[in-house]
Amino acid sequence: MNTSGRSRWHLERGAFRVRGTQWTAFEGHSTNRLWRGAGPSGEWLLKWYRYPHAGVHPEPEVAQFLRAEGYDGVPEFGARLDAFLGEGWTTRAFVQRWISGTSAWDRILAMFRSGECETSYARDLGLSVGKLHATLGSGARDTPFEAIPWDAAAQHRGLERLKQGVQQWLAALQGDKPAAVAAEIWMQLRRAWVDGGNGWREKVGQLEKLQLDGVQSRIHGDLHLGQVLEQDPDAQGRRFWFVDFEGEPTRPLAERRLRDTPLRDAAGMWRSFAYAAAMSGATMEAQTQMQEAFLEGWCSGMPSMGGQWRAFLEGLTWEKALYEALYELRHRPDWLWIPLRALQAL
Repeated sequence: MNTSGRSRWHLERGAFRVRGTQWTAFEGHSTNRLWRGAGPSGEWLLKWYRYPHAGVHPEPEVAQFLRAEGYDGVPEFGARLDAFLGEGWTTRAFVQRWISGTSAWDRILAMFRSGECETSYARDLGLSVGKLHATLGSGARDTPFEAIPWDAAAQHRGLERLKQGVQQWLAALQGDKPAAVAAEIWMQLRRAWVDGGNGWREKVGQLEKLQLDGVQSRIHGDLHLGQVLEQDPDAQGRRFWFVDFEGEPTRPLAERRLRDTPLRDAAGMWRSFAYAAAMSGATMEAQTQMQEAFLEGWCSGMPSMGGQWRAFLEGLTWEKALYEALYELRHRPDWLWIPLRALQAL
């Protein structure tokens, strides 16, 4: 193929048809450009990737796989547009069926604010996430969606990711104090973390010794309550839709496609319940009830985990809180107290 000096384009067609479709741009909580389209082939969401990376993009890849497996908890695949930009083929745009519904974030927030938490909702949500993980690990042998045993290499990769997160947090604390953070709080953080007075080194040492049995498979990679839509319940019960299978946007594309423990997604949801509780002023008791109900449902839908999986989950939630703290410090220092509340409980 001669691609010198020019971009080449490739369109992977699904159910979407462009003829007669009218588009309207809208703002969403996304780093990408978004449009909503309506036409003879239905309603669609067009996502134009603002920061493309060479290689297979996980979002349309996962959507195509799940729909091919008969999993109906993701929007229908519409189309994918790739470009050859010199470094290789790069996904520039993705079209999927438009889904109208209420985000699980909004539903949980409303529950916490009302003081009437439906643990059955959290349990149903957990069951749906478990079924999602079971399907993500159901691929044929020697395909990217084949689940394989958790091994020493996966364990090492996970620990290195944790240590990298710790080092990034420490480096940030040794930088300039954000104006929104009180000087006293900043000094307490530096004493606790930079000097190691809060025992974080011992925490990392304990996590290094954990043993996990189970599988590594493709996962969502950035799962939280805002990535789940719920349509109005019908005679068959609640129906959840999972969206935004991009993984964490700050990580390289190839890393986002690596197999990992499904516990990482469960940790993301666990922390998302904590954020909703913090934002709504819910009690710690209410937060814990919803988290445990979610985990109960997830375990009933997910292939069984072995080893010290619960302690491993706690370690991943701690790592996620570190990631959140670094994000809040850089972008929303007024929210820093939310992850700090979790990190104080070493």
